[in-house]
Amino acid sequence: MDREAIARGERRRRVEEALDEERGREEALVERLEEVVTEGEGNRIDEQAFARMDPEDIALVRELLEEPSLFDESEEETDFLALEPDEEDGSPAEEEIARLQAEIAASQRRRLAYERYLEALDS
Repeated sequence: MDREAIARGERRRRVEEALDEERGREEALVERLEEVVTEGEGNRIDEQAFARMDPEDIALVRELLEEPSLFDESEEETDFLALEPDEEDGSPAEEEIARLQAEIAASQRRRLAYERYLEALDS
């Protein structure tokens, strides 16, 4: 029985599993970051593009891009859902973007460490 081979194999398996999980986590964080950025920038981008399009085409694109609302816009409940910038802290969207970017950076750092460990096992 080769104890070192067994230990190396088990370590490799654990780190490979963690690496796979970290890749999935990073992918989910990037997708969420893209959603938050699009929520903030999407309307401005749309208006720029719509200025160069035919009304019929605009209607089709708007139909695709519109997300269903939880409340009818005429209801008062939409007021408390609006993201208002806070004078001291910045907007909640900007805070979420900063948080996601920090989590992505930490995830990338862990992923790199796991990859380096696997390389070191092989050398």
